[in-house]
Amino acid sequence: MRSENDFMMRAVLKDHAVRLAFGSFKELASAGIIAHDTDPVAGRLLAGGLVAGSLMSVLLNEEERYSIRIDYKGPAKGILLDVSGRGEVRGFIRNPHVMTEADSMENACGAGATVTATKSENGKILNSGQAESAFITPASALSYFLSVSDQVETEIRSEILLQPDPAAPVRCACAVMIQALPDCDLEFFNRMRDQLLSETAGKILNDPMLLADRKLETLTMLLCKTALPPAMDIAGVPAPRFVCNCSTEKIWQTARTMLGKEDFEKLLQENPDPVIRCQFCNKVHHYKADK
Repeated sequence: MRSENDFMMRAVLKDHAVRLAFGSFKELASAGIIAHDTDPVAGRLLAGGLVAGSLMSVLLNEEERYSIRIDYKGPAKGILLDVSGRGEVRGFIRNPHVMTEADSMENACGAGATVTATKSENGKILNSGQAESAFITPASALSYFLSVSDQVETEIRSEILLQPDPAAPVRCACAVMIQALPDCDLEFFNRMRDQLLSETAGKILNDPMLLADRKLETLTMLLCKTALPPAMDIAGVPAPRFVCNCSTEKIWQTARTMLGKEDFEKLLQENPDPVIRCQFCNKVHHYKADK
């Protein structure tokens, strides 16, 4: 946990029946921002979505996936995320250059957000849900979704700092998720939630002088209001990575299915060398009519 590389872990606070996920996601967030060439406002929103989605991956087994859509009424339009239980994360924001229309996150998102999430396994839908949220940040909107739709009291806090470096646009992306387990005292959990949303918790997550293990200890002591780190069962999980499984063959087959045989052949007649760009990773796929 002392490495500067991205990492994530999950734990159970044994004395309080609270699930916790914690990690650093600087490389993941940077990869998403670079792939989509976002401006600072769009980049902060996309990074927030990738980070919060990564924390939710601890709720999946290796073969399960979350497909998450956060829709906004403002010019940002929305964020789409795809998260696997193996730590593979990809996503995009529908308006990567939102600052041409809005100079702040609040103006970019508008009033509230609609979160839609589907859990699947090997292509089979396991469950899905939707929730209207007054919150606009991805962390808060997804916290509300899990609390309302999944009926599991949840709070996610992410702290993301950007920097003017095209090769490494994210200086810090640290985040934590807490969830109440069945035997949890909800009054205690709500006090933990208040502490997690406090200014002090934000300073801990943003502190560049604290190594990851010390940051976790300090944060959990704050959440539980103890002088010593609380007892935890800790398990390591794969470090989330920005991975897109798109391929020319897959996109070719999808285009055939979506357009239908007649429209697809018409497309090839008009343009024998069509190009399709993957929305998730921005990779361009070239096609040949004689494939």
